[in-house]
Amino acid sequence: MRFRNLALLALACTPFLFLIPQGAHAVRQDNLILSSAVEGQIFDHGKPVSGLKVQRIISWNMEAEPRTEITSTDREGRFDFPEMRGSAEFGFLAKLFHVPNISLRIFIPIDGKDYMAYATSKNSYQENVETGLPYIRMKCDLKNKELFNDRLPIINCEVEESEERKSFKYD
Repeated sequence: MRFRNLALLALACTPFLFLIPQGAHAVRQDNLILSSAVEGQIFDHGKPVSGLKVQRIISWNMEAEPRTEITSTDREGRFDFPEMRGSAEFGFLAKLFHVPNISLRIFIPIDGKDYMAYATSKNSYQENVETGLPYIRMKCDLKNKELFNDRLPIINCEVEESEERKSFKYD
């Protein structure tokens, strides 16, 4: 029975042996879109919060460690993260069968706890996959922070849908 399964597996893989060009090497692919740009504004009971740290963490199955960026809100409570791109080398079969797995998390650290403000994942390198729009735009009010299931600190933020990018001016 084992021999039969092994023979079937070998037969199934045979076409790939003929598709691989002689001396095939890894192919480098640049400008893979890992995350759309993110912009937002943070309030506390309707008043903008300035100087608050905001953290973006992107985990990608092609990298061992997540990418982390930190920014701070301006005097109007606004923050901005640019679009993030990456590059990777793919072997022949990996290029054929690779499925990206990218997760994006936005955290706001408050009083020693990292409150999750936004979370999404995508399985494509195409642009605008997260919301269908060029930018992820969010509004968060700290009055909406809670412990989800008594464990996970979250802030219920609104994700706006608009095709236009608001140009934030930092002072």
